[in-house]
Amino acid sequence: MKRDLLYENIQEAIRDKISNKGILTSTLVDLLDLEKEAVYRRLRGEVAFSFSELAIVSSTLGISLDNMVGGRFTNSRPFQLRLVDYGDLDNIDYKMLEHYIYIHNLGKYDKRSRVMDCSGILPQSLYLSYKNISRFFLFKWIYQNKEFNKKLRFQDVYPTERLEKIQEKSVAAAKRINQTIYVWDPLIFYYLANDIRYFISIHLLSEEDLLLLKIDLLQFLDDMEVLAFKGQFDDTGNNVYFYISGTHIDTSYRCVEVKHLRVSLIRTFTLNAVVSLDHQIYERISSWLEAIVRSSTMISVSGGRQRIQFFEKQREVINAL
Repeated sequence: MKRDLLYENIQEAIRDKISNKGILTSTLVDLLDLEKEAVYRRLRGEVAFSFSELAIVSSTLGISLDNMVGGRFTNSRPFQLRLVDYGDLDNIDYKMLEHYIYIHNLGKYDKRSRVMDCSGILPQSLYLSYKNISRFFLFKWIYQNKEFNKKLRFQDVYPTERLEKIQEKSVAAAKRINQTIYVWDPLIFYYLANDIRYFISIHLLSEEDLLLLKIDLLQFLDDMEVLAFKGQFDDTGNNVYFYISGTHIDTSYRCVEVKHLRVSLIRTFTLNAVVSLDHQIYERISSWLEAIVRSSTMISVSGGRQRIQFFEKQREVINAL
């Protein structure tokens, strides 16, 4: 969908509710906690409304998100590509990351909040606490998305101080959700090990780097096994369940249900996501994820034998590196 049509639909929907320009600007300033100039730039289409901003406006003014982003066309549902530039982060990139924290933090006020995460790649909400695993995914993103005059090595890649703080908050916010379900591809660590071997083969990952990664990954497996056994986060007491899919998962899907929000995310480019606030999209992806859960093996709480076998196999994969 073209950008001008998108903003025509957004402006039409908002102005149908508030026709007076002065009142409209003041209302959006208060709702979104923005300066007037920032509101003007959004209304002119120079800066995109974030998905959380659209959710706040639609919820407060009683506007259908379908109409706001063009969902009136029956054969097309709206998505936004949230392309954070991890190789050259600026304020807008940090703000987009903070929007995800805001959404998960709403779980503190919603006892029915739920997240379903079905993935063939380690979920960020779990691995961001592990410095070298987090660095590896950041390194992979930069390697695949940026061009450099000199060879980029793992040992040269570190998150900014602001990104580190956001990652810490992201991990804490994810635990605010009342119920979290993780479904993993059975070869999730095999894929990761293959990526690591590739970067070793082209001399971007040293033996010292590999040792750091193995230490983190083995600790991650130990911690996840304990978490799966307990079935809840220690610091919040909220429920978390792990499943192993019986089939290959082609990409990563995440559904977040909290307060008035229904957010669907499809992982792209390792660290980015395609995002939708459309309720029909949410229902479709959510139903698909529930079907995956029904055909998967639960390794949380009661699945003792399967849990032990799974984590032992993953340790073998990592130790073989």
